[in-house]
Amino acid sequence: MEEWTLLINGEDLDTGIYDYYPYIDKVLTDFESTKRVIDKLKEGIIPRNVEKYVYARYCINKEDTNFIAMESAQRAFKEFRRFPLSVRKNILLDIHESLVCHKEEFLKILMIEGHPRRLGEWEFEGMCVGSSPQTINYYCKLIQKKIGKYENEILSYVRRPDGVVCISPPRSAAASNSFNAILVFLVGNALIVKPPLKTPISSLFLWKNIVNVVLKRYNTPPGLLNIIIGNSKKLMDEWLESSFVNDIILFGDSKKGIEEGTRIYKANKKPILELSGNDILMIWKDTDLEKAMDSLIEGFLGSTQVCMVPKIALIHEEIFDEFKKDFVNKVKALKVGLPSDKETLLSPVFKIKEFFIFLEDAISKGATLVYGGKRVNYFNKLDDKGSYVQPTLIEIDDIEKAKKMLCINEEIFFPLLPLIKVSGSDDEIFNKMVELVNNHNFGLRTSLWISSGKFTRKFAKELDNCGILRINSRHAGFSYYISTHGGTKKSGGPFGEMNYFWQKTSHLQGVCRVSANSKKKINILAKEYK
Repeated sequence: MEEWTLLINGEDLDTGIYDYYPYIDKVLTDFESTKRVIDKLKEGIIPRNVEKYVYARYCINKEDTNFIAMESAQRAFKEFRRFPLSVRKNILLDIHESLVCHKEEFLKILMIEGHPRRLGEWEFEGMCVGSSPQTINYYCKLIQKKIGKYENEILSYVRRPDGVVCISPPRSAAASNSFNAILVFLVGNALIVKPPLKTPISSLFLWKNIVNVVLKRYNTPPGLLNIIIGNSKKLMDEWLESSFVNDIILFGDSKKGIEEGTRIYKANKKPILELSGNDILMIWKDTDLEKAMDSLIEGFLGSTQVCMVPKIALIHEEIFDEFKKDFVNKVKALKVGLPSDKETLLSPVFKIKEFFIFLEDAISKGATLVYGGKRVNYFNKLDDKGSYVQPTLIEIDDIEKAKKMLCINEEIFFPLLPLIKVSGSDDEIFNKMVELVNNHNFGLRTSLWISSGKFTRKFAKELDNCGILRINSRHAGFSYYISTHGGTKKSGGPFGEMNYFWQKTSHLQGVCRVSANSKKKINILAKEYK
């Protein structure tokens, strides 16, 4: 059984308070035995077959752990902010290299946590692109820049670190989402990471075995990185009350996230919100349908429990029937199975009750069930107590009907995909698509599959309600230089946009400098004038 401690002030901390993480395959195949083993461990009894069911034991905060972490982070920040940008850049480049070297070990832990291999590969892709040398070198060019000279003034700008940054990543993909926070080091901040209380293992591995090892190599001050685990509400309250904390990066659903963002703002701290997504993928009549289908099928990654995958399809009426026919066949081929099965795409579903509420709502308002709609077990057999849901397609033949449905207006967080036929002349279809996207409640990513140069330009000019717009590029793909995160409206709150985390956790400072000789001349002139 693996043992995981916390990281506080540069030291491993064994608090003596533990929880246990099972193999998810065992939870799915033998829940009662797994529960009995963990219950015995919590009683202080070590069963003979413990390693068959339990992967790891991990520490949980003591009463003062978070306070020590915040204080140590503040001390570390004061020293680390003086590190040259060139050194901070090299730290991130080495973290990237270490991540690549630990790929297989990291993916293995993700699968133990319940991420199918294909989902883990996708998460790893985003982490690699977001920390790539190309991307990091580009960011460094934007952190400080000489603007020019006007008369006797030399003008420049620089981004200054905010201080201590705390991040609370989501339960569904904690490690890959939290990894973006390495970018706060680029501008000189210190960091406190709070992995989810019940799914912390991949995050602990990432931050302790990859990131912290590199930080130590560069002799960074103790406390630059702290890892805590505990009750989210309690820790958030402590962050808000502390004078040491400056910024809070928060992942979560929109309603609770925006409420928390308000609290963060009122506490005179900077909220950086990564909230719900209900991404729209649009398909024009002249596009490469195979590529569009390959992009849309990624909406079922992790059973659609990923915020930035396509969750709604708007399809030009002229190719709707052809697209639907071929796409259904692709969906039928998706594999339900244990996370350890390399062919599995679909994960256990957390919100099965909500799935059926959304499905029944759509059908009652005019949608047609095309495929799926049933609860199943890991054998893909119908099971009222199964942990999975079949990948489900519904058809909506009118965009006005769609606007009244929960699946359009609220986040889809289960494998339900609406295919919406958009009818009319090309100009009318264009206007309907743009209107739905720009008035949508969410705004993480929007993607478009199209060949027409005329309408490509029109879409590119008009679409603005999203953090990232991808044209003829995988909706869930990643690109150098462009962030992997950030969105508008309910996806990011009132300050929502594409999030460069190094930018969001720093502030812009303009610098006007007059050389000493020029200043001396000015003083002489001033005296003569008097």
